[in-house]
Amino acid sequence: MSGTVDIIDDSAVCRLIIALALRRAGFQVRCHSDSLAAIQAIARAEEPPALLLIDLMLPKLDGYELTLLIRKQPRLSTIPIVLMSARHGLRERLRARLVGASAFLAKPFDVGHLVALVRRLTTASAPPGGSAAPPMPSPAPLVSPLLHAPFTVGSQTLPTPVPMPDGGHRPYS
Repeated sequence: MSGTVDIIDDSAVCRLIIALALRRAGFQVRCHSDSLAAIQAIARAEEPPALLLIDLMLPKLDGYELTLLIRKQPRLSTIPIVLMSARHGLRERLRARLVGASAFLAKPFDVGHLVALVRRLTTASAPPGGSAAPPMPSPAPLVSPLLHAPFTVGSQTLPTPVPMPDGGHRPYS
């Protein structure tokens, strides 16, 4: 078994397709159609999920707001989060990165690519010799570390900020 993945999407069809693919790949899956109910269920769960798949366009809290809320909770802050959307322009991808998403998946997607992405992210977050999520550290600053990491969109790597002597950053290298 490869861990539990929570799917948060208001589309029953998307939840079904994703859940079937991940179950066939050996993952346990929990599905949620409502963002508020999902965050409550995830927070109450005995073990946090190994990964969250969150649709951007949700009623009540959208995927960005939900990701920010999750990142502020120490117990959940390091869970890999994949934001998914049919709207997948540069703006959506950058905003996903800024709120703390680990990856962005454009809809429609190839199921094999989805499973490979989930495997990669859950393996990267698993401690040596296990498939469970690592212990949750104290929350780190949300935005500044993200801005220092290279970010690739398609085949283009976006420039990273350059440190300035006064501690600030120039926007492009």
